[in-house]
Amino acid sequence: MREITTSGASPTSQIQKFYGWKNVGFLFGVYLLSLGAVYYGFNVIFPEMVKTQGWSRGDASWAQTLRGLLMGFTAPLIAIALNRFGAQRTMAAGLSLLIVGCLLLATVTRELWQWTLIWGVIMATGFAFGGLLPVQTTITHWFDNKRATALGLVMSAAGVGGFVAQPFYTWIIDYFGSWQSSWYFSAGFAFIGSLLLLGLVNKPEDIGQHPDGEDRSNPSTVAQRQPPKTYKTQDDWSLPDAIRTRALWFIIILFLAQVMPLWLMIVHGVLHLTDLAFSKMEAASVLSFMVAGSAFARFPVGWLGDRIEPRRIVFVLALCSIFGLTIIWQAPTVAWLLIAGPMFGVAYGGVVVMLPTMIANYYGRASFATINGFIFPVQIVFAALLPVVAGYLADIQGHYDSSFIFVIILVGLSALCALGATPPRKKSEAGTVNQPDAD
Repeated sequence: MREITTSGASPTSQIQKFYGWKNVGFLFGVYLLSLGAVYYGFNVIFPEMVKTQGWSRGDASWAQTLRGLLMGFTAPLIAIALNRFGAQRTMAAGLSLLIVGCLLLATVTRELWQWTLIWGVIMATGFAFGGLLPVQTTITHWFDNKRATALGLVMSAAGVGGFVAQPFYTWIIDYFGSWQSSWYFSAGFAFIGSLLLLGLVNKPEDIGQHPDGEDRSNPSTVAQRQPPKTYKTQDDWSLPDAIRTRALWFIIILFLAQVMPLWLMIVHGVLHLTDLAFSKMEAASVLSFMVAGSAFARFPVGWLGDRIEPRRIVFVLALCSIFGLTIIWQAPTVAWLLIAGPMFGVAYGGVVVMLPTMIANYYGRASFATINGFIFPVQIVFAALLPVVAGYLADIQGHYDSSFIFVIILVGLSALCALGATPPRKKSEAGTVNQPDAD
């Protein structure tokens, strides 16, 4: 795929207008289509596949567990690909696999082993190389002062796409009378997303620009810069040094408390609510409002994350998550569910922006992909087991009580970890001024 570059160009031929916000626009579209429309469509397609094919919930959930494990263990490879080839080529490879996977799901998937292989391996690899880590890394390269704002704007795309996808796929399945039809539409969404990658630029240095559009080699520009309102390290940490910090391990627990409840809702949310006698459309609407809450929260929480320490925001969001999960678990009425769904979505959507912001703020933008390449496998080993365990427990117990109790306790623990995840300090930062909240 052709990359936009002006290497070796004269100053007059270089792009003068800051390209970072155009990158935000392209990534918004890609993320909306690849994650929002394809991944969140799983919420309503999976229950139809389970019921139509007569699969066990536990057996069918192995595909999601395998997907999570593979995404986690490929993270170091993604970090290498990002550092060597850039986000544009890495994401192009991922979205190509998504297209192939969706077409296979629509045409050849009849047996449980086929579903497990395609969703758990092919689609997982596509999501990994075409999704979260490349998107976050690109934004981290382009923005420093407005990093959380830009991340929140781009990552809100998944929520927007997911909000539309829930009822859309429910209608598609009812209209065409088969779940296979929805995967054809998913393939089309992934293809459109791949076309948007043509406009992506990996790093500001590729076109002679600087993060936030500021020329920091110019002394007058540096003198006019406002000090950051939140802590941002002036070093790029090595992975061994980062591993030795308390904050990194607290962040891993925060990742677990973000991912595990989400996966419980994505894989089993519709099944949990339909077990409690809610209709398919009511269950899909709750998840749709959950995703809408996530979409709504990401940009404003990102904006706040450039002004208030992200760990403090995460603490408040964890309390919101506990409330939302408790109501969804008990499911008293549709009205309460339509309140709890968005509340959990707001909590998840805000945390999904704050955690990468914390990593970049604490450990430096050049180290972002490498450190995430370590975090993803560590947290995914535990998180990926939840969908299949919850499925088997539901098969045995006839309900999801144990699973909800577990994730609620985990989120409570994460609230304490958020308070304790203070910025790590290097000796080289001792005495540095204008570094807020460096406690």
